[in-house]
Amino acid sequence: MTTRAPHRPAVWIYLAGFVLIGLGLSVGGPALSHLRDRMHTDNGGIAAIFVGQSVGYIIGSAVAGRGLDRGLGHRRWVIGMVVTALSLVLVALAPNLPLLVVSFALVGAACGLGDVSGNTLVMWSRPEGAGPLLNGLHLCFAIGAVFAPLLVRLSINAFDSVWAVAVPVACLAAVCGVTMWRSAPPVHTRAETVDRSHDGGARSFHVVLLALFYFLYVALETGFAGWIHTYVEEIGYGTAATATGMITVFWVGFMLGRVGSIWLSRLMSPGTLVGAAMLLSVAAALLFSAFRGPGPMLWVVTFVFAVSIAPQYASMMAFAELHLALSGRNTAVLVGASGIGGLVMPWLLGQLFDRRGPGSLPVVIVVLAVLTSLVAAWVGRVLSKAQRPPATSSSAPVT
Repeated sequence: MTTRAPHRPAVWIYLAGFVLIGLGLSVGGPALSHLRDRMHTDNGGIAAIFVGQSVGYIIGSAVAGRGLDRGLGHRRWVIGMVVTALSLVLVALAPNLPLLVVSFALVGAACGLGDVSGNTLVMWSRPEGAGPLLNGLHLCFAIGAVFAPLLVRLSINAFDSVWAVAVPVACLAAVCGVTMWRSAPPVHTRAETVDRSHDGGARSFHVVLLALFYFLYVALETGFAGWIHTYVEEIGYGTAATATGMITVFWVGFMLGRVGSIWLSRLMSPGTLVGAAMLLSVAAALLFSAFRGPGPMLWVVTFVFAVSIAPQYASMMAFAELHLALSGRNTAVLVGASGIGGLVMPWLLGQLFDRRGPGSLPVVIVVLAVLTSLVAAWVGRVLSKAQRPPATSSSAPVT
């Protein structure tokens, strides 16, 4: 398909949409203690919200993949934006834990749909190579995540509820939705490339291996981000404001890491960038285990760890696109694997917190950082042997 799509939106629409996703998916961590107390449950019980969010995320990812390949990316994403805002209101109003879990599942489904849509549409809009733009897209996710704990804390302090977080989400949904609904999305111009990359039967293995990386990576990211707030509280470090400050430092470091990755992606290949980030994440995880108690070093480790994992998602996606031509369904598999990682690890950590205490978090982070690095090295070795045919797009890219 090479037909030029009329009235394409500017890239800023996709970037703003990822700010919304960052806000929506990051509410659970900083609101965890508030929601746990409101539901009269323990850490193991409230961890079910992460399970619900991740199950929804997986389902939303699967729905998005098929819709993208049929040219429905924009309209489905707009619906997802509206559902995100409404679901955050349901989170605030849910009277019991099962309904709270359902509310987070709706948030996850809507954001999973948007995640697949944004990644795929950006890659299709830049057939010559989308590395810097992909990093910019995921920077916007980090910007949304940075503001999430601040908005949650303000909302709880002002209203003893998290409903106010839905207000900026609704505003972003309105701004993005109107433009996106009226515009045609970029088209997939490399259908023949996808078909040719199946030759030899190796492609399925490539996608599965990438999915394993994304499973481990998101388990690592959400495990830390979802529980560092509670970790700080349970080791007795400062007040609730200290815990909010710590998760904010994490997301600020995450955001700055993605700012830096945009610049670095112009100076080095995506594979080199992933490898360097992996080494730094393992070092930061080991420091987290060594300095696991209260103190200034915890702030430093949190910041460095966030910087180290920030470039990995988008850079690995760009690396895969250099060697494979990813369809909407392929991207959905990768994002779905991310959702499974986000399902398993936050829930598992909730059980470990109840049975082993907060000291389980540093151990889990070290193990995950090492495993993720090993799988990334395997991915690099295998995909470097895969030959991706050149771009053949005759459509103008999104600008």
